[in-house]
Amino acid sequence: MFRACRLVAPLVLIAMLALPSCTAVQQLAALRTVTFAFAGVSDVRLVGIRIGANSSSASLGLADAARISAAIIAKEMPLELVAFVSATNPRENKDTARMVDMRWKFFIEDHQVLAGQLGSPIEIAPGRTADVPLAVRVDLLQLGAGGAHDFFDLALAIAGQGTIKKDLRLELVPTIETSIGPIRYPEPIVVRRLAGGQ
Repeated sequence: MFRACRLVAPLVLIAMLALPSCTAVQQLAALRTVTFAFAGVSDVRLVGIRIGANSSSASLGLADAARISAAIIAKEMPLELVAFVSATNPRENKDTARMVDMRWKFFIEDHQVLAGQLGSPIEIAPGRTADVPLAVRVDLLQLGAGGAHDFFDLALAIAGQGTIKKDLRLELVPTIETSIGPIRYPEPIVVRRLAGGQ
């Protein structure tokens, strides 16, 4: 009996030590099965001019054109928007994925215009989708030159309006919380959206 007890004790110790590692692997696998997509943009404003569903190049009034022209002279053309990333945890996944961080880079036509991080942790239960909002502020002058209508058409395309097509891309590096600490994705997740061209 004494020999059996001496054999069981190390096995129990090994099992106890293995538990956190197994849990961590399960938690990491939970985030691995989460799918990400570029869900779109909203609240688009060019130098404070709101660009909505009914906006068009023809709707640009004299006052707004003058405002954009003044921004060109001032060499600052701020475009503000909220980009949404949808993260879906499959129903088949039995674990809740808790994302404690997500580093991201925002590209317009392969030109990186901004980088940032997730503001607060997000939990995604099995079978649920979470929309992750990313606040973006871009100086459109870094994408090229032109007149007031050129920049307005570019902003329209990024907002998903107008006839010009623009490739938008987000590179995401999520971090999942596990029992042995946070684990970051080794490779970026790339999600794209072709905007405009209507």
